[in-house]
Amino acid sequence: MSNHQEEQALEVEALTSIFEEGKEFIRISETEFCLKLLPYPAGEEENHVGVTLHVTYTDDYPDSPPEWALEDIKGLNDPKQEELRSTIEEAISSSLGMAMIYTVAEACQDFLKQNNQRELSMHEEMLQRMAGDGKEGEAGDDGDEDEDEEEEENEEEEEWKGLAEKTLCEEKDRISMESFAAWKVKFDAEMIASGLLKRDENKAKTGKQFFLEASDQQKEAAKAEGGKDEAPLVYDAALFGENEDDLDDLSGGED
Repeated sequence: MSNHQEEQALEVEALTSIFEEGKEFIRISETEFCLKLLPYPAGEEENHVGVTLHVTYTDDYPDSPPEWALEDIKGLNDPKQEELRSTIEEAISSSLGMAMIYTVAEACQDFLKQNNQRELSMHEEMLQRMAGDGKEGEAGDDGDEDEDEEEEENEEEEEWKGLAEKTLCEEKDRISMESFAAWKVKFDAEMIASGLLKRDENKAKTGKQFFLEASDQQKEAAKAEGGKDEAPLVYDAALFGENEDDLDDLSGGED
């Protein structure tokens, strides 16, 4: 028996101690066998994926790579199958010169665990894609709203930037309500004295008030002269820029 054959026999013996023969390890010949691989062979979780690794030793294995193939592939689409094949090739390349089948089987099981997802039907895949498109659209709308809010905040900051940077005068020099009221009294007095502003009592009189005062004065003068009545004064609202409805008030007052 050559060294290669001896190494191959030892590896098969080791594999049968790890994988249950007849269930996980299927012996075809001394140099050919199959390993049925699942992500959770003990059943601790549901297995949605799985493969069978078919291995045939070459004459000078392990110094050269074995022949291998994937069979009974479950739950892996074409892209995932290609990824798994690449994973196996990497494991073989990094293990040349030593027994490698267990290393390859372990890499396969790790890949199956990472991709242990239930295979979706065509209808479920379509719904999933539609949901993904909807989320992207919402994310885009939210992004636009956030940008608008940021722009508004920047505009507000620019608007009030001057006030924020302006240096305030000392507190003793600031205008208070008391100092403003005192200044207003003094200012109004100066304006009245110069004739630029009239007092409130004269300014506030309306045309109707002036007319009533004149009417009262006429009546008093008539009484003083011995009761002789003069022609009554007639109030014309238009002369005073007022409403003619005020005549009703005057009529009521005379009655």
